[in-house]
Amino acid sequence: MALQVKRVFSSPIFIGTLLLMFAGVIAALICAGLKNQYVEATTWFMIVYLALLAITLVVAIADNALHRYRLALLTMIGVGLSLNVSHIGYYINATIGTLQAMSASLIFVEIPLFFWVIILGSGPGTYLAEVCGMDGRGRGSMPTTDVSMSHVNYRHTVNSATGAARSSIADYYSSDLHQSMMSGKRPDSSAVVYKARALYPYEANPDDPNEVSITKDEVMLVIDDSGKWWQVKKEDGTVGIAPSNYLARITT
Repeated sequence: MALQVKRVFSSPIFIGTLLLMFAGVIAALICAGLKNQYVEATTWFMIVYLALLAITLVVAIADNALHRYRLALLTMIGVGLSLNVSHIGYYINATIGTLQAMSASLIFVEIPLFFWVIILGSGPGTYLAEVCGMDGRGRGSMPTTDVSMSHVNYRHTVNSATGAARSSIADYYSSDLHQSMMSGKRPDSSAVVYKARALYPYEANPDDPNEVSITKDEVMLVIDDSGKWWQVKKEDGTVGIAPSNYLARITT
């Protein structure tokens, strides 16, 4: 999936926190350069680390891949928080005004880091995810749900319902239940539920032939809306599953 910088500007939450983070890092870098003789070597490492972390967040958003790199980003942010707090405590007690200003700059970096921990650590449907518009349904938001994990949970739920002990993906997709879904029917043989529009583009996992790729604003029929992965039928007749938090029901 190609990088699209416009995704970064699609939400005030993203652009606001990223700008605050970059501003704090740049201000800290300037202060450290003015009083280089008083700055610890680890401080330079931390500043470079924070800059790379901010760039990584921008790339992840532009690639629409926050949900894929969620755990890695949380780990990187946790390390950044720890480094940042320790240096804030060290320089805030300095008698040199420039070093105190650097400590204040690092505090501005701490705010967006703390914010991103909350956002990436909040699952879909939670209060914080809804308030911040990160559940994939808010205006100008992007989904952060680990769709690969929810896909596994969806398969596990279906397998439990059929009473079969299937441990592999291939076994699930060869089941009678899945064959009925692929034929365009719900398990209870009901008709098409409704139409839905894609909120975001999604690229199907090449290792799973039952997923379908969708493009933003694409309209499709929803055959089965149970679980976190919905069974859909595209205009070209393709039937498959797509993550529900990428879709929105068309009510008009």
